Amino acid sequence: MPTTDRSTEPTTGPGPGWSSPPGAGPAPHESDPGAPGPAGAATALADLRTAVGHLHPDDPAELVAIADDLCALGSPAAAVPFYESAVEHGVPGAVYRLGVAHHEAGDSAEAFRCFELAGLAGDALGAFMAAQVASERGDLHAARRWFEQAQDVEGAPVRLAQVLAELGEHDAADDVLAASSGQSWESAVELVRSGALTTEDAVALLEGWASAGEVRVAAALADVYVRAGRGLDAEDLLEQAALAGEPTARTSLGVLRLRAGRVAEAMTLWHDAAAQGDPQAAELLARFG
Repeated sequence: MPTTDRSTEPTTGPGPGWSSPPGAGPAPHESDPGAPGPAGAATALADLRTAVGHLHPDDPAELVAIADDLCALGSPAAAVPFYESAVEHGVPGAVYRLGVAHHEAGDSAEAFRCFELAGLAGDALGAFMAAQVASERGDLHAARRWFEQAQDVEGAPVRLAQVLAELGEHDAADDVLAASSGQSWESAVELVRSGALTTEDAVALLEGWASAGEVRVAAALADVYVRAGRGLDAEDLLEQAALAGEPTARTSLGVLRLRAGRVAEAMTLWHDAAAQGDPQAAELLARFG
C-alpha cells in the first residue's frame, strides 16, 4: 500500500517554476519597510563579513543556524557570509543553502554555481536544484544527469521522466514512473496519464493511493472513471476530495457540473480552486467566467 509522506515535500520556492526541496532553512519573508536603505544595508553587510572573518565558534553548524534565521527575516544577502563561512568549515549542506540564499538575493548565476558544486559533492538537494535550473535553461542532457543523481529527493523521478519524454525517450520515462509509482503519488498520476497502463491497472494504482488518504490523485482517478463509464463514481470521488479542500478536484468537479448544465456551481468551484492557486481553474474562469 502506498504511503503519503509529506515530510520531504518542497518547502521553499527559489523562483518561478522551481520547486525547492527541503533543507534550506526558514523561507524568507518580505523585508521590513523600515529597514535601512541600500547604503546602510551595504555597510551592515560589510561589517558582517568582517565579523565572520574573526568568528570561530566551537560548533560551526551555528553559522548555518544564524544564516537560516537571517533568511527567515528576509535578509538572504546578509545570510550569505555566514553560509560562506559554514562552507569553509565544511558544514554539511552549507553549499546548497548558500545557493538558495544567492538566488533569493537575486544572484541566479552564483546560485546555479553553488547548486552544481553541491551536486558534485554528492548533495542530492543541490543536484535537484541544479537539474531544475538546467531544465529551465533548456539543457535537457544536464538536467537528466542531475535528476538521476537526485532520485531520492521527492519529485525528482517525475521531473526526470518529464525530461526523458522531452528527449524522446518515452519508454525510459515510463520505466522511471513505474519504478517510483509506489512511493510517489505524482509518479502514479503521471504514469496513468502517459497511457502506459491498462484501465484496470490505472484504477488499481490510483485507488491504492486514494485509499491511503492521498486526495491529490482524485482528479486523475476521476478521469479514469469517466473513461471507463463510471461517471457517478467520478463525481462521488471528486465531491469528497473537494470537501477535503483539494483544488484540482474542485476544478474537475466544476467541469462535470458545467456538463450537467449547472453553470453557477461550476463557476463557484472554479473560483474556489483558483483562489487556492490552481492554474487550470484560473484559465477556465478567464475563458468562461
